[in-house]
Amino acid sequence: MSYNEAETRYWLIDPVLRDKGYDDAGKLKLETPAPVEAIGHKGRRRPGGGRTDYLLCVQTPDATKPLPVGVLEAKKEEADPLQGMQQAKAYAECSRFHVQYVYATNGHRYGEFDKTTGLQTGPHAFKEHFPTHTALTQRYLNDTGIDLHKPEAALLFTADSKAYPKSRYYQDAAIRAVFEKILHCERALKPCRVLLALATGAGKTVIAANLLWRLQQAQRLTKPALFLCDRDELRTQGYNKLKAAFGDSASIVETASGQNAAKNARVHIATYQTLGLDDEESGASSFLTDHYPPDAFSVIIIDECHRSAWGRWSEVLLRNPNAVQIGLTATPRQLRESKQQTADDAAITANNLKYFGEPVYEYTLIQAQEDGYLAVCEIVKRQASIDNISYTKQQILDLKPTDLRTGKPICETDLKKDLYTAKDFDDEIFIELRTPTMCADLFEQLCRHGGPEQKVIIFCTRDIHADRVVQQMNNLYSRWCKQHGKTPKDLYAFKCTNKGGRDLIQPMRGSGERAFIACTVDLLATGVDIERLNAVVFFRYLESSILFYQMVGRGTRIDEDTQKYKFWLYDYTGVTDLFGTDFITANSSGKKKKSGGDDEDDEDGGGDDGDGGQGHQPSVAEIKGQYVSVTPQGRYILTRRDGRDVQIPSDEYRREILLRVVSEARDLNQFRQLWIEAKKRRQLIDHLLGDHYSPEVLRELEDMQDFDYYDIFAHHGYRAQALKQPQRGQAYIDSNQAWFDAMPSDSAMVLRGFGQQFALGGTEALETPTLWDVPEIQQAGGLEALKKLGKPVEVILLAKGRLFGV
Repeated sequence: MSYNEAETRYWLIDPVLRDKGYDDAGKLKLETPAPVEAIGHKGRRRPGGGRTDYLLCVQTPDATKPLPVGVLEAKKEEADPLQGMQQAKAYAECSRFHVQYVYATNGHRYGEFDKTTGLQTGPHAFKEHFPTHTALTQRYLNDTGIDLHKPEAALLFTADSKAYPKSRYYQDAAIRAVFEKILHCERALKPCRVLLALATGAGKTVIAANLLWRLQQAQRLTKPALFLCDRDELRTQGYNKLKAAFGDSASIVETASGQNAAKNARVHIATYQTLGLDDEESGASSFLTDHYPPDAFSVIIIDECHRSAWGRWSEVLLRNPNAVQIGLTATPRQLRESKQQTADDAAITANNLKYFGEPVYEYTLIQAQEDGYLAVCEIVKRQASIDNISYTKQQILDLKPTDLRTGKPICETDLKKDLYTAKDFDDEIFIELRTPTMCADLFEQLCRHGGPEQKVIIFCTRDIHADRVVQQMNNLYSRWCKQHGKTPKDLYAFKCTNKGGRDLIQPMRGSGERAFIACTVDLLATGVDIERLNAVVFFRYLESSILFYQMVGRGTRIDEDTQKYKFWLYDYTGVTDLFGTDFITANSSGKKKKSGGDDEDDEDGGGDDGDGGQGHQPSVAEIKGQYVSVTPQGRYILTRRDGRDVQIPSDEYRREILLRVVSEARDLNQFRQLWIEAKKRRQLIDHLLGDHYSPEVLRELEDMQDFDYYDIFAHHGYRAQALKQPQRGQAYIDSNQAWFDAMPSDSAMVLRGFGQQFALGGTEALETPTLWDVPEIQQAGGLEALKKLGKPVEVILLAKGRLFGV
């Protein structure tokens, strides 16, 4: 019998690596959690573990941490070492782990991909030809031009902060990528500008904390570091993470007794507003110019730079040209350049890629889901029927519209457009029944997928729209509680915008008894972590992929305490079509400074109550008498194809997975023969999972929880009758009575037990060692009883053939 993957590592790979000079620091075991799947209301972790590979490292005598330069994938002993090592995939693995070399071995032979040359070679004899630790170190030096013996290279070997000692592999890879860029820029005598792109929820603030800590350990924070963000929530989050690493050496920038409270800190945490960088007055004095001379910082980290790295605050970059400037983003994108910008501003504001260069490291939402670090997403598309209709100004006037606030008639001068489409609904035009109908449909979806008491964010068009959504959701909940004899919980639905509701973010985050449905515009789009969030809902239209990805990112965090591994994305406006699109958005100019210093951008875009209740407010027309219904637009699985995030319709997902099965067995007989052999069956399942197709997801899509995978594939792939597990188990016993009668009674008892165990656990129950511990089977003699009929392996195959042949 050949070794499985774990046995191959222990018996065949580890001894060779030790002989080649890879000690415990030279080969780091890389383990990830089990991937997450969109199963059930909250998802689940796939049974079994995640990936287990080796990071091959170089090291120096004084190093506090080894430097990964290669990744070695362990395969089963019988596997082809070159399988799955296509050039594109191998290059992606190099990027994913930020290494130069990718290897794969079955313990006997190995294949290799070299990122430097772009060449794939092998198979080679593993024991005889795999590079020694010394050879790999020299090869890395030659390929990268980095001299590990020079003092500046010590940066690469610094250890993480004690506050975050167990960083995830991609977090370490991102930091190493930044350090290599720093060394490269120093050798080239160029300013160092670095861009990191990681999915929301991947821990960019932890990366920032460890990155700055390691720079300090390498004696590179000769001046303070600045962590710069654009929202109070992001500042608080950054401060908490950085303080855990730096203690009192991390401080928030603010005025205290007329002085800068962070004056003596090593790490300064600030928003653009507190630095005074949002003042539109040209040449005006600011907190930055009053308290910080030019070149005051050695490192500047710009959080969420896809939102904020433009506009007048770029002064902080221009005043610190010699600082290492690092942009953190969840959504790298192109920017449409503003037509109104100075020549100096143009150098900063054009776009992230032009200023920072290509990201030195990227880690996507789909990769994080594959690694088991972020929740998987299931998309449910719905649409209001009225959204297919457009209204001319005259058509609206013919419907006798009234002002939404006052009830007074709307006249022609109140309507500013000649044509109104769905993108204007709940903004400039309100359809009386649209919001109630959409809320009723959403409430029904929540009840169907886990119940109404879920943590949900609904993104609304504007503040006045959020008020009406709150009202409808609370009324629906009250009626539901009355129908079900339940006591309503406090603050079921609430508004959370600049007009109020921030104080409810904490109970929404931490309490299971109150604050369930947050109705917002974009206050909660970024900087708020709610791990237990079950659903993200779009009642508003969007054109910005950047804002869309930020909003979706609210649901991506896993919550182990509540077993939340999946979030639902309810799309009522077609926004999920933005998955995988280029990130294009208009440039943002600096916002006029508001009293208080740290207020957010006006969520209503100046529409509703934008003047704080002073002066004239534009009329908002409401039209009545229009029929509205909601129709399903399908369910979708979010995955990655050709380097893009894409939503695959459930029907297409079903078709693709079945085509993959049929490609391995062209008819039912071939499929049955494949299925009864445990080795071939497991290979099929492994191939499906390796191509990001989950049989368990197919089972849920088909609502076939009581069926074994065999019947699901046989029915949908080969049009065979599908039997539930108990039905097939009993049919096997009933239809083979003559066969059982013709054999010794103890052998018959064991084989009848196969049908009983299949009824309980499906195919897996027949291929687990615990099968022989089942009392009835054990009492009958187990394998010894089967030996009376021949070789047990052959008898078992015969029994499986009869089981799956009924």
